[in-house]
Amino acid sequence: MRDIPSGLPAIEPRVVGRAPAFLHLLRLLDRVAHTDRAVLISGPTGSGKEVMAQLIHHRGREPHAPFLDINCGALPEHLVEAELFGYAKGAFTGAVANHPGYFERVGTGTLFLDEIGELPLSLQPKLLRVLETRSFRPLGSTEVRRFMGRVVAASHRDLEAQVRTGHFREDLYYRLAVFVLDVPGLDQRREDIPELVQHFASLQPRPITFSEAALQRLQHHAWPGNIRQLRSVVDRLGVLSEKSHITAEELADFLNPQPVTEQVDPVSLADALLTLPGEDKLAAAEQLLIDRAMQLSEDNKSAAARLLGVSRKAVERRLAARSERQRTAEDCLEEAQRHIQAAAFKEAVPLLRMGLDRVRNVGPSPETQRLSYDLHRLLGVSLRSLEGWLSADALQAYEAAFHAGDGVVDNAELSSILFGIWTTQLMAMDLGKARGTVQEMLQRAQGSGDVDLVAEAHVAMANTLFWLGDSAEALACLQRGGLAPVADQERGRTQGFDLVGLALNFEGLAAFQVGDFERAEAVRQRLVKRAEQTAEHPFNQAIALQGAAWLACLFDDMEALGPLAADLEKLSARHGFVFYLGVGQIFRGVHLTAQGRFDEAESAIRDGFEVHMLRNGGKLFYSFHAWKLGEALLLAGHAAESDRLMSQAMDVCLDHQDRAYLGELLDVQGRARQAMGDLEGAEDALRSAMSTSLALGAMPARIRTATHLAELLHASGRTRSARDLLDKTLRPLDKKAPFSGLHRALKLLEQLAT
Repeated sequence: MRDIPSGLPAIEPRVVGRAPAFLHLLRLLDRVAHTDRAVLISGPTGSGKEVMAQLIHHRGREPHAPFLDINCGALPEHLVEAELFGYAKGAFTGAVANHPGYFERVGTGTLFLDEIGELPLSLQPKLLRVLETRSFRPLGSTEVRRFMGRVVAASHRDLEAQVRTGHFREDLYYRLAVFVLDVPGLDQRREDIPELVQHFASLQPRPITFSEAALQRLQHHAWPGNIRQLRSVVDRLGVLSEKSHITAEELADFLNPQPVTEQVDPVSLADALLTLPGEDKLAAAEQLLIDRAMQLSEDNKSAAARLLGVSRKAVERRLAARSERQRTAEDCLEEAQRHIQAAAFKEAVPLLRMGLDRVRNVGPSPETQRLSYDLHRLLGVSLRSLEGWLSADALQAYEAAFHAGDGVVDNAELSSILFGIWTTQLMAMDLGKARGTVQEMLQRAQGSGDVDLVAEAHVAMANTLFWLGDSAEALACLQRGGLAPVADQERGRTQGFDLVGLALNFEGLAAFQVGDFERAEAVRQRLVKRAEQTAEHPFNQAIALQGAAWLACLFDDMEALGPLAADLEKLSARHGFVFYLGVGQIFRGVHLTAQGRFDEAESAIRDGFEVHMLRNGGKLFYSFHAWKLGEALLLAGHAAESDRLMSQAMDVCLDHQDRAYLGELLDVQGRARQAMGDLEGAEDALRSAMSTSLALGAMPARIRTATHLAELLHASGRTRSARDLLDKTLRPLDKKAPFSGLHRALKLLEQLAT
């Protein structure tokens, strides 16, 4: 346990690194640091979670206040409780004087609960009560004291898994995980290793330097202990190495020795054969033996037959059968490619499956691996197009393609496969895995030098960042990929869809979220035109219609939304685009809400998500659908049901790190509570919505919430506070921006001023 005492100059820890994952973490950290809400830091052991906690403290509102930390797993249960809560004299044997605990000593500073996953279950409800009531009682005392600090917690464990197994309280998890920061392991930021090594070297008692070869060796080494392990190696070199210039040879003695492969016995050989690709292991083993015999005999069939102990005709029959199966698989692939180019995905699927059935019995070889890769890849493309980006079958096909292509195709092609894997992870709202997949995709694409693959990877990252609530970084990511502002060009050759259309979707959505309404409106008009231009390719048209309808919905342009939603529904139903059919129904529900047809609206929004998305395992549109469903319920007079839905939705969103519309959910909850007459609860929810929107940089939610909170304040006689709130919110904005929510806020401000 350590603390930074109050009154001393705050010394911010130095952070080193420029990897995309690390820079994204720092940007998000800067945003949450200025709030007073709880933060949960997750990441592998040794990745730097404590440093991130210190950064939150130093960049927060009270950098000169105390920073106290306690390792929840390092002390016995009774000592952890005594240190946190403090105790009164006589509370237990040995308590000879009053002892203030960390809850009291931290003041207005930061209390860092390291390894929160190790906190005993018996103490978890006590911590939850402190977080909920902002008060506590020392052990042995009846005096209630105020907790005024901020809690930052960290764990290397999967707390969500611990919640599911009953080892961590669900309510405490959600109370701590208001904001979740994922610290990447060293395997996700290998490009930072040289800079980290130089930094640690500068801290040594004697100066040491590293050769380029040594730095490359360190960069490619496995670091299960992450930064802590890397620093340990540099520290050992600084003390024990006889040379001040570290070469790769000098470095070898300080790295973990590589395991030595033992001689394979028959059992191990059989186990190895059972891992051969394909379902028919006997056929794979037979083909492996034939190929090796042909290689050893320099393609002499008679000699190969003698090595195998069979006749020459037996070898010839097997080789001829393999060639025939391979030709059939190649024909299936060629015909399927023609169907895919015409967006006839339904017709392509059976051909691709037939081709895979034939190639499975051909036996392993570079040629058949390549053929298997192409068949699996196109099957993934087809299934994704038909079933949506949440298809489990598409994910299975992409993963099979990735394994088939490993060692056979180059990084460029593997990068395109990772795109398919990422789409399914995204649809399931497994944003942590999705971001990791995109980072690998970026590395492979950049290594290939293929500009189209680099663009695909940046679009995928921008999409992921948008749902994580970082729209500013999403726009920056599109710009780094040469896609912002998005040019009207043809891209997407590896994925079979309009990459530019998808990039436009997220340029418009992200621009809207950061308050660049003119840019978002310009993108909306381009998507409307693109929907007309892509009529010959239904899937590309669906992408453009989605973006145009989504932005129309956000801009409250109901006149445009109605036809766009109807077109998206009809197109998707006609071509079997399950996901986009659900999206279209949700947009239709929003349009029905605006017409006052609330029962029909509720049914359309629920069916769109639950029937066409959730049933297939997809959660991607959850926050948006919950926001609009909550509004429909509220306007229909069902405020209590809307309030319950918002509470449930926020739990789900925090569980999946879906922060895109978190501010909007809190805003609807505040309005629902106001409609129920709970004015105190309404104000709390609206103020939470304001701080959340500010932390995420979500300008539309901030404007809407400021308007609703100002109305509440004015109604309770606090007109000056209402006017100041609106003025502060609207001051930096272009008052002529094309957003109706802004115009409503400006009109209210004018009324309050008079």
